[in-house]
Amino acid sequence: MFDIFVGLISAFNQIGVLAGALVCAGLGALLVGNAIYWRLHAVRVQGQVIGVRQSGNILNAVYRYTLPSGETREATSVEGSDSTRGKQTGDVASLLVIPEKPDEVQEARHHVFTVVGVVLLAAGAGLFYYAVTAFHAGTMTWVVGGLFVAHFLERARQIVFPKDKRLQLSAWRQMLAQRQAAQLGAMPVQRLEDVASLPERRALEDRQRATLRRLAPFLLIAGVGLFALGVHQSRALVRLESFGVRARGVVSSLSSSSSGRDRSYYPVVTYTDQAGKRIRFRDNTGSNPPMYHVNESVTVLYSASEPGNAIIDRGVWNWLPSAILYALAVLLSLVSIGLLRRKGTEVPAG
Repeated sequence: MFDIFVGLISAFNQIGVLAGALVCAGLGALLVGNAIYWRLHAVRVQGQVIGVRQSGNILNAVYRYTLPSGETREATSVEGSDSTRGKQTGDVASLLVIPEKPDEVQEARHHVFTVVGVVLLAAGAGLFYYAVTAFHAGTMTWVVGGLFVAHFLERARQIVFPKDKRLQLSAWRQMLAQRQAAQLGAMPVQRLEDVASLPERRALEDRQRATLRRLAPFLLIAGVGLFALGVHQSRALVRLESFGVRARGVVSSLSSSSSGRDRSYYPVVTYTDQAGKRIRFRDNTGSNPPMYHVNESVTVLYSASEPGNAIIDRGVWNWLPSAILYALAVLLSLVSIGLLRRKGTEVPAG
């Protein structure tokens, strides 16, 4: 009975991770696919800002542009933000416009959502790999997975086909597009300079600038620290990869470590070095549930001069922790630089 309970908990965890991977990959694919769709079907035109539409703190630029056919149109950008950069009246920008939807444009220079989509796809792939390798897929996994899929399909059917009011996918797309256009059309077009001169807008920007001044240096310091830690890890791994020796090892036990309510399990591995001496070490990577099981065979990478300096050899995945540190360091540094550059942005009145 206890084994069934443990298997059920493990199956729920595995399905939860797979669901997270599916959500990340789905959102990422949606963003990347939308970017590819625009790049393949849109034409590039030059547009001039004639105003903005405001929804809360979000500003969508409104452009006047000329189609290749010579027709002049006005359209609202599908991308909005609370930033005033590039939205001043009279600013010129390169735009993407789909001829069949001339009332919607997208700034050609903006790639934020594409980058976010790629990051989400990578996160989804990482979660999927973790779910497949860290858990043992047994009968209980398939049972819980089947129940989850059945529940998801039933909920989707209720949302998409409520009370037999069935709509084709094209009709749903048209309805959503009309709703979005109606929402944007209900917002009046205003000059950014007029919006920025409002007391509440100026107060909001003052608060944002003050927050950025305080936050940006800490992000930069954190980025530098993560980069230094990544370099330290990389140097140790380079030495181990260059001069280390590989041997067969066995997971002899699991060592647990808790931090608050979180508990991680680290594999304790035993192997025999070149001198015939049996060495026992705890791997640096832990997880919950454990990635390895007792008596499982693994490949060990150890230093010939320091047999206790060893890791479980995961191939290219040995570099994953360092790569994550470098990626976070670059991300935090870019964000901090962007915040420092943004803090001085001013919109001239008049």
